[in-house]
Amino acid sequence: MLADVKKELINHPDKLKDVLEHFGYCNIVIRPKYISFGRDEKSSKKSIVINLENNEYLYIIDYARNIRKDIFSYIIEQRKVEFIDVLNEVRHALGITDYYDFFDNRGIFGGFYEKIRKQRTNKVNTYDDSILNCYVNCGNTKFLADNISLLSQKFFDIRYDIESQGIVIPIRNQFGQLMGVKERFNYDVADGEMKYFYAVPCSMSQTLFGYSQNYEFLVDNTIYIFEAEKSCMQCFSYGIRNCVSLGSGSISIQQVKMLLELNPKKIIFLHDVGYGLENIMRNIDMVKNYSRFTEIELGYWNYFGRGYKDKVSPSDLGKECLENILQNEITMIGDEDDEDEL
Repeated sequence: MLADVKKELINHPDKLKDVLEHFGYCNIVIRPKYISFGRDEKSSKKSIVINLENNEYLYIIDYARNIRKDIFSYIIEQRKVEFIDVLNEVRHALGITDYYDFFDNRGIFGGFYEKIRKQRTNKVNTYDDSILNCYVNCGNTKFLADNISLLSQKFFDIRYDIESQGIVIPIRNQFGQLMGVKERFNYDVADGEMKYFYAVPCSMSQTLFGYSQNYEFLVDNTIYIFEAEKSCMQCFSYGIRNCVSLGSGSISIQQVKMLLELNPKKIIFLHDVGYGLENIMRNIDMVKNYSRFTEIELGYWNYFGRGYKDKVSPSDLGKECLENILQNEITMIGDEDDEDEL
């Protein structure tokens, strides 16, 4: 988990220094309770600080620019790099070849309980990106007609499988590593027939589509949660980046934990029309149960009684309609009582 990576950096400030130096930060001084450094050689060594205590989200405080962000989003914004670039440097500094193996093998329980823990560990398979080379690297007119721009398709590395006539959607874990390949048939299918299949199987419940690609827009922000991967790609086309997709209707414990690591201010569920309110509330309750000691506002798209077509996603309706939904059709938990009184 990303929280473990941040904890590892806090516990090893010398490794954190290596990461900062790689991205051009200078005059780095390590103190018992904090690290201070400058933006460049001319900057004061006290202009930027990382506290090494009570800083689980690993925030950087840039006093000169009045910025407070977690280390990943800060470096992404200030050095104009990608999330995966920062992660790769962190992995190099910490000597990590595989994130899952690294944290699974630390032996935090020991003895008999350690054996039980290993038996219950769900190893998440990852693959080298080279397996995508068997697909044609090109955009798709079906996605284009579905409000997924060519720029969005390129950003999410959409490809094409000539043999199966499938639109290829790479699925990545929270570290940006490839963990599966999903395909959507490039032709219309009858209602009830399968539209999607996994060319390379993966456990979708162990990740959130768009997490690594949209990371800097998710941290300390409102997070919109959709069902399907295409919603994230549509939102990219609309200029909306603070969103992820479940890959299904229900949220898993692992996905909840990933969301909470982002320290979100609000979490809004935007399920497809037809997904039952009891199921939506089950997802909201799942987040509630794991965020009891944090102040997160929770809400959902209240499409009930509004006449929307069954199975439509709010992002399917275009940018203007989606913006109207986000502005006027979201019910926050706690607001239902107010509606009942009206």
